[in-house]
Amino acid sequence: MGNSNRKNMDLKGKTILIAGGTGLIGNHLSDYLGGLDADIRLLSRKRGEYNGIKAFGWSPSEHKMDMEALEGVDYIINLAGAGVADGRWTTKRKKLIVDSRIDSAATFEKALEARGERPKAYIAASAVGIYGDRGDEVLTEESAPGSGFLAETTLKWEAASDRMKKFMPVKKLRIGLVLSTKGGALPSMAGPQRTGIGALLGGGRQFYPWVHIRDIARMFQFLIEKDDLEGVFNGVGPGPVRQSDMVDAIRKGMKRPAIKLPAPSFVLKTMLGEMAEVVLSSNRVVPERLEKEGFEFQFSDIVEALRDLVENKY
Repeated sequence: MGNSNRKNMDLKGKTILIAGGTGLIGNHLSDYLGGLDADIRLLSRKRGEYNGIKAFGWSPSEHKMDMEALEGVDYIINLAGAGVADGRWTTKRKKLIVDSRIDSAATFEKALEARGERPKAYIAASAVGIYGDRGDEVLTEESAPGSGFLAETTLKWEAASDRMKKFMPVKKLRIGLVLSTKGGALPSMAGPQRTGIGALLGGGRQFYPWVHIRDIARMFQFLIEKDDLEGVFNGVGPGPVRQSDMVDAIRKGMKRPAIKLPAPSFVLKTMLGEMAEVVLSSNRVVPERLEKEGFEFQFSDIVEALRDLVENKY
């Protein structure tokens, strides 16, 4: 059962700069870390204020940013990158997905070289897509990268993040399917079940590594507080589930009964093109390093996680 108490921690006196802070994870993370008394700053293409938090301007495609944003920063969190499921994977869209990730890191690299600032850590978003479609294989941080567009993109993304090692320790969080009622994949998955239909995507046997959005925020907090840690961490819950079991979990946790109907792979590939990789790939990813280092999940059961999301409107 989830426990919403924040254990013995506060981040008072810590200044945290978040790039991509106005997206789903960024919005939640800004609120969460701000609630721990951290001084939060954002980087945005439009400077101003978002929910009372100051946003400094930047243009990753031009490798430019407001240098004042870096003054006195303790931690940089980089969540920036175009959404992989926000549009069909045309050649132009795929280039944007890759370039947006590399350009954001390159912008930090250029700015840090110019200013001489040396924050305590660079914490970068990454993705479980790096493992590719691996069936029932249990995947840890030690598993080799896979193949496909998502794997190739994530390898380039992590390589760009690693360029920050010359300035500070680098920590990379390979994020899975983030569950939230406010956006991301869950509303799209749960929506059809309002009408009593639960689609089995390509048979429904593929594993989805899910994580409650609250636990993602707590993972970033954990990586901030553990100064001795660096490298790669799987940002997923401890119990990946098959897609067919996700339908059942939504029925129980969100009270949306549904008849399971097949959505064959060839139909999805016709509808989505290459982007069907997002929903058909099987990633049985587990958070081995986080658990080994002592991270405690508030939500390890997907039904309880979904109930909490509905109850607390996360």
